Formats: sequence, C-alpha cells, structure tokens
Amino acid sequence: MKYLYLKILVPAALSFSLFADVEAQSNGRLSLSMVIDTLALDAPAARIQHLNYENDLLQFDNYKKGFLPSVSVSMSPLSFNRSIVKLQQATDGQYNYVEDYSSSSSAGLSIQQKVPFTGGTLSANTNLNYLNELSRNRHSFSSTPFSVRYSQQLFGDRKSMRMEKTIEYKRNEENVKKYIAAISAIQQKTLGLYMNSFLASLEKSLSSSNRLATDSLLRLAKVRHENRRITEIDFKQIELQAANNEYLEENALKNFEDAVRNLISYLGIDIANIPLITVDVPAFTLPVRISPEMVRYYIYENNPTLLNREIRRLEAEKALYASEIQRRFNANINMSYGMNQFAQSLSDVYSSPSRQQAVSVGFTIPFSLWGVNWNLAKIAKNNYQSNLISINSEFDEFENEIERTVNNYNHTINLRLIAECAYLLSQEQFRLTVQAFAMGRASAEIRISTKPCARS
Repeated sequence: MKYLYLKILVPAALSFSLFADVEAQSNGRLSLSMVIDTLALDAPAARIQHLNYENDLLQFDNYKKGFLPSVSVSMSPLSFNRSIVKLQQATDGQYNYVEDYSSSSSAGLSIQQKVPFTGGTLSANTNLNYLNELSRNRHSFSSTPFSVRYSQQLFGDRKSMRMEKTIEYKRNEENVKKYIAAISAIQQKTLGLYMNSFLASLEKSLSSSNRLATDSLLRLAKVRHENRRITEIDFKQIELQAANNEYLEENALKNFEDAVRNLISYLGIDIANIPLITVDVPAFTLPVRISPEMVRYYIYENNPTLLNREIRRLEAEKALYASEIQRRFNANINMSYGMNQFAQSLSDVYSSPSRQQAVSVGFTIPFSLWGVNWNLAKIAKNNYQSNLISINSEFDEFENEIERTVNNYNHTINLRLIAECAYLLSQEQFRLTVQAFAMGRASAEIRISTKPCARS
C-alpha cells in the first residue's frame, strides 16, 4: 500500500506544483521536488535499500550462471609419506608390515554442466597422477585423458528444475518491485517529514501573527482602560490572552525547529551546512477524488504483493510435488565413459589408453511403512491447502486495504475543504471582531484560532 503514495499522491503533488521549486543555492530553501526526487534518493535508508537490491540482483545472477559450465582445476603439487603400514597378503591372508616411503603429485580439470531439458548433470574430467617410490627409486604415471559422467533422478528432476526456474524469475521481478516500493516508502516518509515542517512553519507564522494582533489589542485596551471605557476584568482578559499567544509562539518556534531537524537528520545531511528552511504557502490542488479502479490498476501493475502471492503459491506446489516424488517409485541413473592408462614415463601415459565404462542404476521402492507414507502425503496436502487459504485470506485483506485507503483519501480531501472554509471564516470573524472592539462595539473576549486549516 505504501507504493500507492508514490504512484498517485506524490506524482500528483509534483505535477500540480504543491510548492514553488526554488533552487537551494540561490535562497537556501529546500523545495518539495528537491527533497523527494534528489535528497530522499541519497538518504541513508535509500542507500541501504540500494545495497540490498544489488544483493538480490547478484543472487539472481548466480542462479542464471548456475546453468553455465562450471570449470574447476584441482592440483596437489607434492604429497610426501614415510611410514610403516600394515599389508595383508592376497595368497594366505597373513599380515606384513612394510615401509611406505613415497611422494606423489596430481593435477586435474573438471567441467560440470546442468542439463535443463532433462534435469540431470553432465560432467567431464581429466587428470594426471605421478608416484615416486623413494624406497625403490622408481616412479610411474597414471592418467585419465578424459571421462564423461551423467547422472539424474529418473522422475522429478526435470519438473522440479522448471518449477524452480519459474519461481526464481518471478522472485527477481518481485525484488525489482520491492526495491521500488521501498524507495517510494522512503519518499513517502520524507514527504511526511517535509509536510510536518511546513505545518510547523504555518503554526509558527500564525502564532506570530496572533501575538502581534493581541499586542495591538493590548495597547488599545490599555488606552481604553485608562480612559475608563473598559473594565479591569476586560483588560486583564486581553492581557492574559496576549501572554498565552506569546507562549504559543515560543512553542510553535520550537516545534518548527524540531520538525526541520527531523527532516534533515532523516536525509542524512549535516544540519550545520543547511540554512533554516522556509516554506511558501502551497497551492493544494490534489485530485478532489480518486477512483478505486485507477488505484487498483497502479497497484496491480507495480505492487510486489501480488507477485509474492504467486511465488508463495508456486513454492507450495513445489513442496507438494516433492513430497509426492518421495512416495513414488524412482531410480537414480549414473553413466560414465572414459579412458585411463598407466605407464612408467610421461610420454607413454597418454598412448593407447584403455576404455573405462560404468553404468549404475539404483531403485527406490517405497513399500508400506505402516501408513507412514500415507500420513506424510496427507500432511503435505494439508500444508498445501493451508498455504492456499492463508494466501487467499491475505489477498482479501489486501483488497480491503485498497478500499480503505481510497475512502480515507476521499474523506480527508472533503474534510480539508470544509476546514479551509472554516479557517477563512474564522480569520474574517477575528478581523471584524477587532474592528468592532476598536470602535467600542464588542467585548474584550476575543477568541483567536491557532490551528491552520491543513492540520484539520
């Protein structure tokens, strides 16, 4: 829902020019567009979100690179051993202790590749080994010029890989929208802090104006009191109101300074380098009414919640499918083909290599385990149904939140129009009352509004 403010409220505020965009370099003011479009995007919170988004992109890039050939080189330059080892004779089974006094070296190259079409893994290897028997002053070489190996599970690997691919691509799309939503939330908070500063400046200006007005009334009332045209009670009433307005002015000044400090602190700017913020009176021309259809369009287009709902559904289906595979008949297939050779010299170890072939098939047959498999299947189905119910319930709440937000906006706009009218009437009433008091046609009890209409 926070993304709604970026897609509707903030663009509307910028397009209708809520505040005059004055360059900070010329007059020291921070305009709304500068705060939202520039400073908020470089705030500490925005930099943290950007780093998190970079991590998400790197994780997705690692997933895609997992389907590229993986090349690894292994090397053991020297392995030395001198010890007494126990050796059993093949002819009579007796044990003898012999001296193992040797050194060895090895090097190998391995290439591994996932096969998306089948879900299996294909690998190719080559290696060379050297053995130096120091006790006999004899050395030898063994090599595997090449060997190819393929392995996979007979059922389930291909579909599991496809489901994982769909989830990862949707998660990457969700991460993009989550990053946008996070930045919009930062802009929304910045907008709120900026508006707090603006409202505090209005209260400061209004309290200053009210204090000046009551000071003028106090001087006039003092003259009239000396001429015995008003009573002592009326004079003290105006004097008390003047003191109250002076208190309100001092409090409004402190609130304004605190609001500015909160804004600057959130943006990560040294307050010593920023002049005091002053804000012009804005022309509030936000849309008088927004429709739920328009809001829903932007949300469905940009909000990550819907993608998260789809990802959770796919993950639940993947978990259910994995539990079904575990209960079914399955087999692990491993096949390999290659060449190897043994020789006393390096030049002969690669000549006329012999073939090396291997095929292995392992079966997994889930026989009855006193109903354990049936219980596991029922648990998996119940978890799947529970996830679907939770997802649908959260989506219904999400739809209700859209309706509440739209209704709150439309209701608040109506209240603002009413409050603006009441504010203008109260100011006019105050002006007329002051004139009537100066002419002696009104009592000294004058009520002065200290709330700007926007706060209402």
